[in-house]
Amino acid sequence: MKKLLLFFGAIILSACAHSPLQIQLHPQVQVAADSIGAGRSLSVRGINELPGGGLGSLGGVYAETSQVNIANDAGEAIAAGLRQGFANWSFRITDTAPEAQVIAKLVKLTYNSPNKVYTTTIDTSAEIHLEVKIGPATYFGTYSTSGKDRNLVKPSREEVQTRVNSLLSATMQRVFEDEKLKNFLRTHL
Repeated sequence: MKKLLLFFGAIILSACAHSPLQIQLHPQVQVAADSIGAGRSLSVRGINELPGGGLGSLGGVYAETSQVNIANDAGEAIAAGLRQGFANWSFRITDTAPEAQVIAKLVKLTYNSPNKVYTTTIDTSAEIHLEVKIGPATYFGTYSTSGKDRNLVKPSREEVQTRVNSLLSATMQRVFEDEKLKNFLRTHL
């Protein structure tokens, strides 16, 4: 009986060790109402330019197989969050002949534990390149956030998802705190 229990325990542990962790991206921004857009039309498109292979590893004994992957469309996830913020700035969000076009490229998003035996340190980072076009004028902005977290045990999917979404939300929040972007919009609309 003990051998049977050990056998099934080993199967369960090996299945857990070799399955990547899938997380959903749903970043959000908190943007105070402003009349910058004054009802003008704006489109937002998000592009996932992350290198393949996931966000990183949860670390630990099975670091090579404990990868963190994105389960949904990362480009659409950041576009949805940015649309919410621009709508708060009084833009009318549309895909049909917009007066302003926003292209957001997600170029970096990592969640990685460099520890191979213990999951203690977690390095996180995110970077978005933003391009805003109004007629012949174009504005380029780069927004990034990074951090280090500590864990004593391997984090759950929910913990990883919360941390990654908080990191991505903080990065996107920087877009709406960018005074140069606000001035560009006010000048060219």
